[in-house]
Order: sequence, then C-alpha cells, then structure tokens
Amino acid sequence: MQKIATLVIEGFRALRHLKIEGLGRINLITGRNNTGKSSVLEALRILAADASPFVLRDILRYREEDLGDTEDPHRPIDAEGLFLMSSLFHGFPQVSDSLDPIVIESIGGQRPMRLTMQTGWFSEEREADGTRRIVPQQKGVSVEDTPLPLLVAEGGRGRRIFPLDFSRHDSFRVRPVRSDFIDEPRPACIFVSPYGVERTGTLGTLWDKIALSDCETDVVDALRIIDPAIVAVSMVGGEGPNRRRTAIVRATGLPRPVPLRSFGDGLNRLFGIALSLVNAKDGLLLIDEFENGMHYTVQVDVWRAIFRLARQLNIQVFATSHSWDSVKAFQMAAAEAPDDGVLVRLSRHGEEIIPTLFREDELEIVTRDHIEVR
Repeated sequence: MQKIATLVIEGFRALRHLKIEGLGRINLITGRNNTGKSSVLEALRILAADASPFVLRDILRYREEDLGDTEDPHRPIDAEGLFLMSSLFHGFPQVSDSLDPIVIESIGGQRPMRLTMQTGWFSEEREADGTRRIVPQQKGVSVEDTPLPLLVAEGGRGRRIFPLDFSRHDSFRVRPVRSDFIDEPRPACIFVSPYGVERTGTLGTLWDKIALSDCETDVVDALRIIDPAIVAVSMVGGEGPNRRRTAIVRATGLPRPVPLRSFGDGLNRLFGIALSLVNAKDGLLLIDEFENGMHYTVQVDVWRAIFRLARQLNIQVFATSHSWDSVKAFQMAAAEAPDDGVLVRLSRHGEEIIPTLFREDELEIVTRDHIEVR
C-alpha cells in the first residue's frame, strides 16, 4: 500500500480542484508550463509538514513571494500588505476578500492526512497572569484593539495560528499559537529543488544522518552511474562559523580526494538526489525537474536506482519533468517494476487542471508511438 493513494488539492495556486487517483510508488508528473506540476510538489510538502512555518517560508522565498530582506521591518504595513501568502490561494485574493480555504488531503494509503488553511481575524487579550490569548473576531466588529489578519492551519497536529507576515525576519521569531496540539509524527519528506545542489554543503545535514551506515554504499553506487571510477564520498569542513561543508570524492586514478564540484553539475545533481532518497526512508521524496544536469544516457540507470531504493526503503516518490528523454527513461525503468511506476500528465482546460494517468503498459505505447505527454 502506498503512502498516498489519492491526492486532493483545492484552492491552492492554479489548482482550483485537482484529484489524482491511483498513484504509484514512483510518480512522474509531466505537462506544459503553468499546469501546476511544481504546485503539486509544494502542496505535498505543506501536507507532509502539516503547514510548518519553515516550509511555508521556504516556498514563499523560493518564488520571491515574500517581502524579502530589503524591506524595512519597522515600516507600517496595512493588512493587505501583510498578506504575503496571497499567491498560495487560488486567484491571488486579498485578505479582505471572502476566501475559500486551501484543502490538501491524501485519501487511502498507509496514513491518510488532511490539512486546511484559511485566513481569519483575531484580537489579542491578556490573562490575569499575563499570558497571551488569541480571540477570534469577525472583520468589522468593534473591539478594543484592531483585529489582526492571521492564517489558521488545521491538520493532524491540531490548530495553529500564524501572523500573516510571519515570513518577515522580524516577525518570524514569533511562535505560532497552537491549540489542541497533538504530537503526531509526520512522514519524512525530502524536497530536491531544480537547482538545489549549487553548494554541496547544503546537503551536510543529510549526509550526517547516514554517515557510516549502509546508505553510504547506496550513495556511492548512484554516483558510479555517471563515473565508475568513484570509490568513496565524504563531507568535510564546517568546523568554524565561516567554513562551509564540502563534498569530496575518492576516485581511481586520482592521487588524492577532490571536491565533488570538480566532476560537473550532473554528478552533483545525482549526489543530491541519491542523498535525499536514502534520507526519505518510510516517507516521501519530491524531485522538481528531475532531468536537470543529467545527460539522457544515464537517466535510465538513475531511475532504476530510484525504483530499487524506493521499494527497499519504503519511499513514495513524486518527480516532475519537461523532458522526453526523462519520460522514456522512466518507462524503461517502470517496465522492470510494472506495479510501481505511474506517469501523471497535467493539462489545462480553461481554469481547470485535468490529470491523466498512464501505467506501465500504457507508458510503453506512449514511448513507442512518441505520443506527446509532456
């Protein structure tokens, strides 16, 4: 049984209502530009993290949808200016609009999850002992203090309230207010961005989690898909505040270990994918624009490694791609594991995004007859 058998997304970015049924262990999402491929991955990140403020902030900043570092934190901003998450809601609404909630839900699978996010108006009161209490208010109702526009997230870990400007540096230090908090474990969810490995030091935390374990061998085996001379990999540096982590490799024929960056973008991209994969044990791995940096001749073997490790480590994978070579390579790997691979094509019909699923036998026809599914 997959972790997510059916995914439902409502009111999130361009996805007014999207329902994808029959997902597999390995899912490749294709489609033209602006059909919501990356948005599906973002929705999965938010669902798995139960609307973690760190994940929300990372998504906003990656798309440059926050106020950024250049804004004056002391400059007064009205409620609309504080609504940094407008881009997450369908239609880019204003906070003063009557907003439909964002709903992200997984149905079936090993552990169904459901998350809603909506805006609300609140005022702050102080108890006799000085503790803070958040009181829901209706917009326009007269209260002693001006109501604050806030985001309300309700999921598996209870109900949490965030100031709408929480991603600004000065306000992010404010902890979200929790009510009915449940310490429910969430599935591991690792995201690999299209350009997520410019600095291999950013992967140092992931490396530390698998160092000296059998997973090191899996990472080295993956790197050998591109360069069979590689025999070992490690991370060095980071001992001081100004020293960054660096991935180094030992390879046959070289007198000493050398930085992984010396081997080119393709190997670094593969290192990021492989390291993220082994860290996603019992959870989800999300890869945006899978093919970036990798020559088409190695993609079949990379997909084979993903299929093998995903089954071995109980991982469900969601990846996006624009590349025909990637689709063809995916089909070849899926043919060797016919129960695991699903191609999901997203297409736009007016304001609706429509999914079409292709399993292994249909994928074979797609690649044989060069049917356009990108």
